[in-house]
Parts: sequence; structure tokens; C-alpha cells
Amino acid sequence: MLTRINYSLTQLEYVLAVYRLGHFAKAAEECQVTQPTLSMQIQKLESNLGVIIFDRSKKPILLTDAGQKLIEQVQSILMEAKKIEQIVLANQTGRLEGSLSLGVIPTISPYVLPNLLPSVEKLFPGIRLEIQELQTHRIIEALHDDAIDVGLLATPLHQNRISEMPLYYEPFSVLCRKADSLAKLKRVKYTDLNLEQIWLLEEGHCLRHQILDVCSLRKESQKNRRFKFESGSLETLKSLVNSYGGFTLLPYLASETVGSQSVIVNFDRPIPAREIGLAYRREHYKKGLIDALAKAVLAATPEEIRRIKKKDLDVLPID
Repeated sequence: MLTRINYSLTQLEYVLAVYRLGHFAKAAEECQVTQPTLSMQIQKLESNLGVIIFDRSKKPILLTDAGQKLIEQVQSILMEAKKIEQIVLANQTGRLEGSLSLGVIPTISPYVLPNLLPSVEKLFPGIRLEIQELQTHRIIEALHDDAIDVGLLATPLHQNRISEMPLYYEPFSVLCRKADSLAKLKRVKYTDLNLEQIWLLEEGHCLRHQILDVCSLRKESQKNRRFKFESGSLETLKSLVNSYGGFTLLPYLASETVGSQSVIVNFDRPIPAREIGLAYRREHYKKGLIDALAKAVLAATPEEIRRIKKKDLDVLPID
């Protein structure tokens, strides 16, 4: 006869906190309990399960083989339990409300958030947003670790256990100085780009890889440059082009304001573009709030962007 295994949701929350933070003291602080209390509850759970979940000899604390097998189920159980809380809350208030932790990539946040926040405030006053600016790989990690609820970024990601909700397509254009030879063209073709003059974002930005894809850029094409600079900010690249020269590629929303010496030149069809969407855990208990966020993002997006069809574009992969 099998012995019934007893565990509490609180114990599972402690396990998840240690897994994410790799440290018992930090997990205890996050869970607002003392470290002895957290450690005792996890040891009690391990005793009831008959397995050791964490290898305490490692720094940071790591999962054992048994813990690796259990952690995904722990996450799923807690996710399902939180769905109950969300249903009860919605039933009590009669309106959509709650908090969402949102990760946004740096090449989107400065151009979307100023319009998104008023949109959320107007359409869904019961939703509270906790926003972090994160690069794509960190958003993916945070989603897997339940550190954030949803990401706003370039898609598709092709990640297991992550669902995606495409929202709109954002075309790229060329930013150059008015005196540049590119500025004299009605439409730019990929072959018109002098790759020795391009300014790029630093490694880690998915937009960098999309630009490299457009240009079929090789390291050799930049090795003879007098100045080589890679930035973490599109605004810095815009300033470099305006003051010094060269060119860069900008997504549509980032091209709405440019320097007085700069000009935007559009691409010939098919126009290079990126897909922008929301990413979240497939079984997420806040799906209603995520759907509401999607509506608010679209409401804050210029109509000319929402009208763009994929058939006119060369939608670029993000890696």
C-alpha cells in the first residue's frame, strides 16, 4: 500500500524561491520568513517525499537529479493554485484587476511605454504593472524561473513551455546623414549598404542579430574601420549618425524623431521587419491580465503599424 505524501503550497513556494535565487538566506528574505524556518520546511518536505531536492554543498545551491525532475511539477502546481486565487479575486470585484510583472527589451521600452502606460490606465484601471527593462535572453530566463509574468519583445522565440502572442510587425529603415549617398535614394536595397559604415548595438540585443541578418555582415567588413563602437542604446547610435556620419537601421517607432542633420530612407520591398509580441508561460494563471495587456499595447500602437501586413515584409529571425 502506497503511503500518502503530504506537502503544502508554502513548502513548494520555498523550494521555488531557493531554486530561483540559489541561496537559502535570499529565499527566506523574499518569502519573508527566517532562514531556519524555510530550511526546516524544505527538510520536512524532503523527508516526506523521500528525496533530497537541493545539493547544499554547491554555491549557489543547485538541484539534485531528483530535484531536477520535480521542479517543473512544483512550478505547475503553484501556477494552478494561483489560478484559483485569480478566479476568486475576479469574482469578488467584478472587474479585471491584479498585478503583472513585465519585461521589455531596451529597443522597445523607450518607444512603447510612454503610450502604453496611459493606455493601461484608461482601459484597465485595475491592472498594476511592475516593469523591468531586460534583454531577450534575460526575459526568457525570467519567464522560465517565474520571475516575471510576461515579456514584450521581438518574436518568435521557439522556446519550450513559452507561449507567444504576436501583436504587430515593425519595419526597419535606414538612418543616415542628409549628405550621405544613401539619402539620395528613393528606396534602399540590401546591396546599397556599405557595411564598413554601419553602427551596431552591442552583443546581447536581438536587434543586433536582425541587422546582421539584413546586411549579411561579416567581421572582416568592419576590421579596417577607424572607429568601431557598439552601443546599448539606439538613441546613442542616432546621435552618432547625426553628428558624425555612417548609418544604422532603426525600427519604425525609434525613427519617429531623428536629429536635424539626419534623414530616414525606407527599404525597397520586401521590407525588413521584426515581429513584436508577448511571451508568457503556457499555463499562466494570469492569462486574463495578459490578454488585457495585449489590447492595451495594440491601443497604444500607431494605426499605420497595425495596418502593416506580413506579406509585404521580410520578417527577420531574432538569432
